[in-house]
Amino acid sequence: MDFHYSSGLSSCDDLFELYDSVDWNRYLQLSKEELEKAVVQSWYVINAYEKEKLIGTGRVISDGVINACICGIVVHPSYQKQGIGSEIVRRLVDKCREGNLHIQLFCSEDNIAYYKKLGFEVFAVGMMDRR
Repeated sequence: MDFHYSSGLSSCDDLFELYDSVDWNRYLQLSKEELEKAVVQSWYVINAYEKEKLIGTGRVISDGVINACICGIVVHPSYQKQGIGSEIVRRLVDKCREGNLHIQLFCSEDNIAYYKKLGFEVFAVGMMDRR
């Protein structure tokens, strides 16, 4: 299949639909407007498309000087296991390296093996608020 990648904001509706495909909307409980604001305020965003359909995305939250946190990596279930997520991560890492940023990525334990294959290593214990 022919996928292409683009930086910047995609349609808020398309992004909301993509998050919905992996059940993130239920977990995050954000409106379309809040989700759009999160993406707009990100330091860098990369999107994957098949023709005009948004099929994947990822973003970096950063101060632009020291730290960069890769987050929001999602690929539509129908397009997973085709290298799209790996390509999104590669592009995000490359952009952070251009800025000589300290790159961090937080993930659930079940995703550790995937990110290790992409060159990441466990370096800290993460914590989250118990809302």
